[in-house]
Amino acid sequence: MTGIRTFALAAPLALAAACGPRLQRPNPTIPPSQAAPRPARVAANPADWVLRNGKIFVGDSAGTTVEAMAVRGGRVVYAGPESGLADMVGPATRQTDLQGRLVTPGFNDAHIHFAAGGASLLAVDLGGTRSLAEIERRVAAAAANAQPGEWIQGRGWDHTRLPAGELGPGGWPTNEILNRAAPRNPVILSRVDGHTSWANREALRIAGVTRTTRAPAGGEIIRDPRTGEATGILKESAETLVSRVVPDPTPAQVRRGIRAAMELAARTGVTSVQSDVSAADVEAYRALRAADSLTVRVYGWFPLTRQSIERLQAQGVTAPTGDEWVRLGMVKGYTDGTLGSRTAAMLEPFADDHSTRGLPQYTEAQLDSLVGAADRAGLQVLLHAIGDAANRQALDAFERAARQNPPRARRHRVEHAQVLDRRDIPRFRQLGVIASMQPTHATSDMRWAETRIGRQRAVEGAYAWRTLLDSGAVVIFGTDFAVEPMAPVEGIYSAVTRQSREEPGMPPGGWLPEQRLTRAEAIRLYTAASAYGEWEEARKGTLRPGMLADFVVWSADLLTVPDAEILRAVPTMTVVGGRAVYSRP
Repeated sequence: MTGIRTFALAAPLALAAACGPRLQRPNPTIPPSQAAPRPARVAANPADWVLRNGKIFVGDSAGTTVEAMAVRGGRVVYAGPESGLADMVGPATRQTDLQGRLVTPGFNDAHIHFAAGGASLLAVDLGGTRSLAEIERRVAAAAANAQPGEWIQGRGWDHTRLPAGELGPGGWPTNEILNRAAPRNPVILSRVDGHTSWANREALRIAGVTRTTRAPAGGEIIRDPRTGEATGILKESAETLVSRVVPDPTPAQVRRGIRAAMELAARTGVTSVQSDVSAADVEAYRALRAADSLTVRVYGWFPLTRQSIERLQAQGVTAPTGDEWVRLGMVKGYTDGTLGSRTAAMLEPFADDHSTRGLPQYTEAQLDSLVGAADRAGLQVLLHAIGDAANRQALDAFERAARQNPPRARRHRVEHAQVLDRRDIPRFRQLGVIASMQPTHATSDMRWAETRIGRQRAVEGAYAWRTLLDSGAVVIFGTDFAVEPMAPVEGIYSAVTRQSREEPGMPPGGWLPEQRLTRAEAIRLYTAASAYGEWEEARKGTLRPGMLADFVVWSADLLTVPDAEILRAVPTMTVVGGRAVYSRP
């Protein structure tokens, strides 16, 4: 699976807060009348907030945990034994008894579609649907509340979960049920991976897609073999045939989507995101920042195009540019599609369809030209790559850009890095290229991944975060929301078990268990490593003194609870910049 193509929270809750200094017990060996009074200790520079009696996972490479932490001015000023708080408590200092709870750094989702995912929360949700009848009911319900001619959008359907007997040409659904569910409205539904769209007849009519319409390079239109008519399934670049006529969201709709995403982030422990952005998104983030209403830190990417590169250059943007809340400097390109849609670019044909090796999105010359230009402009380049051929093409492009352009610090990234040829794994470390991965993809895709690529390719390099780490590569974690759930606990569980989130414990021992991580490693890849992936390791990602006070208090100890209980853990408090943006009711 892979990413989407972009087409007043709760008040702080003190956990059993102790409202004042501890009482001194009288010394029974000295009569009260003879005991010399002790002068009250006055903190010279009191903290705004102290948290004690906890298990605070600092997030360093040693896996350090401490009992207490102090925050001042939105930053951590102390992390250590509880005795170290003695000089940090003043009359106005807020005090929280953690009651032994685990605290981790705030989670930094290194690959997310934040605004678009938030908008999808307000659209038709097709996640988990297992029949065409259920999809038809959900679309019909949306149509009943829509004006005639109003676009109905949704996402989350997955044809691999639908009964094979319900599917049409090529094993895909057809627009018949959408025509019936919304006869007066154009409908466009994005597959769970965001790389295939499903349109009804009215949407195709508005877009001018007919039996004679040719798919653009890198795309495919599924057709009825008897009539030649489009069935409504549009893969990869062919999605734009319809998406280009869908009205842009209004500024109010953009803000609603971002607010929905922020609320979900706060509830799940996400304090920073690295996301696709549009100009409208950036404007909304900056307006929220100005109003002191932004509750998540954002590092945004624009599409890898000549236009984006030139616009960012004209604005003086390099990687990274901005403050600790909103920053720019990344550009992202797509080298291929997805495994689920058989559009990932493979070195050898798919195991279950020998007629195809996927759909590459660039020629070598095209990709080299774009990556070279972005690199010269000082931008951070992200390349979506799923198949082993696409990953090799991405690494080759980065290698040539570094050889041809002047030396400089680079942190280019391959997004997903899902299927790697074993010969390319050492190149990530050698080239300094970051592997930006999403552990939930492995546990979502393991139902059919070996059917697509075969056992041998899976063993050699599928979702191989352990092999990459052991080779010395930098690996960072994200979720790809809304492709996958935003909750980091699902990624932690996936990374440490390689087992189903729907049926915890299955398969026994995990799928390709040699790729499992420790829990501390998984948390660090979501926090400290992700901060490195956005040039922010000196400011966030750990809870050392001087770092931003972005942290999460958990309902359960993610480091020790039984595996299945990781999935049930939730934040009891999420804090960004020393301010609680969520407290569990």
